[in-house]
Amino acid sequence: MASLTIDQVSNILQVEVSTLRYWEKEFSEFLNIKCQKGQRARYTEESVEMFSQIKELLYNEQYTIKGAKRRLEMERTLTSALGIEANFKTTVFFMFSAIIQELQKAREESKKLAHELELLRKEKEEIEYRLTEEQQKSLWKFLARKFGA
Repeated sequence: MASLTIDQVSNILQVEVSTLRYWEKEFSEFLNIKCQKGQRARYTEESVEMFSQIKELLYNEQYTIKGAKRRLEMERTLTSALGIEANFKTTVFFMFSAIIQELQKAREESKKLAHELELLRKEKEEIEYRLTEEQQKSLWKFLARKFGA
């Protein structure tokens, strides 16, 4: 692919030029866009792929800008440190995502159980209170009968 203009990239990715400009600023460390002073920027296949990945993270996976940067940094670290190929990298991320989802589910379940436990404690206290009241009433009735009321 030859180098492209920002308008061409905008058409390819179906996002506004202003969005691409914003992403250029926010994700500059991931986009290797070189521009001679006084000339328009040209975009390579790699930069289009990175823009596409940013779009996927922000629009489809609902990442925040900060979260998308962390994700891209983690990917870059995995790729450079381990030299792993894209398929394995994707598998690792799916595994991490699944683990995180399971942890979130477990945390939610734990909160529900803690809430149910608190309700049971309150119910137990109420029952113990009523039982004590009934025992006292019975004791008073017994004493009243025994000692002449």
